[in-house]
Amino acid sequence: MNFRKTLLVVLFILAWGFNSVAQASDTTDFEGAVNNDFQSIASFMNGPFVNSLGFFTGLGWDSTPTVYDLGLGPHFSLSVGAGADFIGLPNTNNLNLPYVSASSTLSLPSGVPLPYPVINARLGLVNGFDIGFRYTYLPEISASNVAGNFTGWGLDLRYKLFDGAELPTVTLSTSFDSQSGSFSVNTANISETGITYVDPNNGDTYNNASLTGTSNYTLNWNTQTVGAKVTVGKSLGILYPFAGIGFQRNSGTVTSTVGGTFTANLNNVSQPPVTFNSAQNSAGSPVVLEPAFTLGLKLGGGLGFEWLLLGESNGTDIAGSTSFGLQF
Repeated sequence: MNFRKTLLVVLFILAWGFNSVAQASDTTDFEGAVNNDFQSIASFMNGPFVNSLGFFTGLGWDSTPTVYDLGLGPHFSLSVGAGADFIGLPNTNNLNLPYVSASSTLSLPSGVPLPYPVINARLGLVNGFDIGFRYTYLPEISASNVAGNFTGWGLDLRYKLFDGAELPTVTLSTSFDSQSGSFSVNTANISETGITYVDPNNGDTYNNASLTGTSNYTLNWNTQTVGAKVTVGKSLGILYPFAGIGFQRNSGTVTSTVGGTFTANLNNVSQPPVTFNSAQNSAGSPVVLEPAFTLGLKLGGGLGFEWLLLGESNGTDIAGSTSFGLQF
C-alpha cells in the first residue's frame, strides 16, 4: 500500500513538473515572438541609413575646379565649415507587426538632418595638381533622449584638365573617405495591452497578453568610400559658379539595433510574467555604387579669402554646406 501511495505521489509530482514546464514555456515563446517583431523593426529602420551613409561619408569637400599649384599661386588653403544631410526615415505606422506596435516602440520624425562640421586643407604639388585633406568630427552630444557622435577623414587629388581665358575650367578629382559613428534614441515607455497570442507549439490562446518596458534604438556605422568627379566652373570676377558630376563606390557596415528591457505577461494565473533584455540587430552594407552631383558658388575672386556655398546629392539625399577659407 505504501509503495502504491509513493508511486502515485511520484507520478503526480512528475506530471505537475512537466505541466509547469510546458506552461512556463508559453511565456518564453511569447518573448521569442516579441523579439521577432523587434528584429523586423531593426531591419525596417536600417534601410534608409544603408542607402544614405555611404554618401554621407564623403560630404564636405571644397570641390571647386580651382586647383592650387606651386607656380603663380595660391599655394595653400585652409577652410572651416559645416553642413547637413537630410535623411528621410520610413513611417513606422506602415510596419504591421503581430505583437509590437512599431509606432509606439520608436517615435521618430519623418527625417533627420545629420550635421557635419568639416575642415579642409589643400596644398599645391606641381602646376595644375594639388592634394587635399578633409577632417570631420562631431563630439558626443546628448539632447533630451537623443545622443550621437562621429569622426571622419579623407584625402583627395585634383588635376586641372583645362583652363582657358574664355572657356570654363575643367578639373578631375579622386578621393578616399572613411567615417565611423553612432546615434541613439531612447523612446517613451511602452505599455501595450489586449494582445492576442497563440502559442505555435501547443495552440494555447491568450487574449489579454501585455508588453511593458522601455525601448531604445541605436545606429552604428563604419563606412568607406572611393570617388571620382569632373568639375566645371567659370570665374565671373569675385563670383565663381561651378558644377560637378561623378560617382562613388562605398563599403563598410551599417547596423541598427532595437531593444530595451521588457516584461511579457500572458495574464494567466498559470503563466508567470517574464522580464527580459532584448537587443535585435540588423546589419547591412551601404549602397555599393552611386552617382555624385555637386553645385556650388565660391565668392572671393582670389582676394586671399573665400566663402563657399555647396549643394551635393546622390539622386535621393540632398546635402548643403557652407565654409570660409583663407588662401596663401
